[in-house]
Amino acid sequence: MASETARPRAERVPQDGLPAFARAVNRHFHESEESEDVDPYLHAFASGYRAWWIRQGERVVANLGVIETDVSLPGGARLPVAAVTAVGVSQVMRRRGLLSALMAASLDEAVEHEEPLAALYTSESAIYGRYGFGVAAPHRAYRAERSKVRFADPVDHRLVEETTPKAALASWPAVHQRMRDGRGGSVGSTPGMWQLGVIVDPPGWRDGATARRLVEVPGRGYARYRVKLQEESHHPEGLVLLSELVATDPEANAALWQHVLDIDLTTRVQSWIRPPDDALPHLLVDPLALHAFDGPPLYLRILDVPRVLTTRAYGAAGTSVVEVVDPGGRAGGRWRLETDGVAATCEPCSASPDVTLPVDALAGVVFGGIRATALLDGRRLREERAGAAAALDRLVATDRAPWTSFMF
Repeated sequence: MASETARPRAERVPQDGLPAFARAVNRHFHESEESEDVDPYLHAFASGYRAWWIRQGERVVANLGVIETDVSLPGGARLPVAAVTAVGVSQVMRRRGLLSALMAASLDEAVEHEEPLAALYTSESAIYGRYGFGVAAPHRAYRAERSKVRFADPVDHRLVEETTPKAALASWPAVHQRMRDGRGGSVGSTPGMWQLGVIVDPPGWRDGATARRLVEVPGRGYARYRVKLQEESHHPEGLVLLSELVATDPEANAALWQHVLDIDLTTRVQSWIRPPDDALPHLLVDPLALHAFDGPPLYLRILDVPRVLTTRAYGAAGTSVVEVVDPGGRAGGRWRLETDGVAATCEPCSASPDVTLPVDALAGVVFGGIRATALLDGRRLREERAGAAAALDRLVATDRAPWTSFMF
């Protein structure tokens, strides 16, 4: 019998172990382990992907994946990010330190790869703060009744065209990149992720909905969605499940939303990941026709404070001394940030801090998703000098809210 006190050992998954890893991921997410549902991941992540597991004998009891990609910062610059995904632990092996072992190994490797940030989405939001992850990009979600939504100004629906997966794969990445130029906190979609999101669509992924629908305003925006048909009393009541809508100009954005909100044989629309400064409520006669609520936020973990703070853009000159508390020991210290509004420096210092905050709260401030004054009021940030939190907010202010338009 294995010792219950034995320390779990995280190992990198060898190439020939990836099929077993992929099946374990689906098993721990209570999803199909059939080849047609698992194999697409193996093809999509044949490169640019790092897999970790913990095994008990020949059985995979815990798993974690890392997609090698990048994230945009305020101002449009990109930095490498370790996008953590496929995290799962066997139900009978919980609370034994398996996730902690996997997370420590993957973050150590991210540092070795000179990735200054790690990112993730989470189903269990209380788990990841202890690993230094904090909300960087809060997201909004919408549920809308088609009959109650009316646009304030005319929208030219003729701009929207159907497209094919092959054509989308050829043109949509460039549109997505242009959107990211104007928003921080936007994780890049790799070629493998585009394959999974546009090309691959096995029936097992649809949960009773249609195959993926793809529409675009050519070169300016796109949307992908499914329709889940329902019928009661002989009246069709379909549900539109919007996966992603991206546009690079207001006209294309309005046209795509008009298309999604007016699909025949449907009565409702559901969208999960929208930016807090979304234009949609302002397009409508009655913004309250949208039932808006919090969507799944993007979490970031800063691993290299100076690199992140000196890569992002600033719109004002100023100085702030920030004390970062990091129990994980990767990003803690006292840092002096100074910018002339164009270039910035960030160096260790011994001066008295202006503010003190934990590393999991730092990402929200740096990416503009969470205000330092809100953290002050929430007792997540300590102000060492009166007015320092508001001064930090002015220093890191962004034109647009951070937003990652899809889940990974």
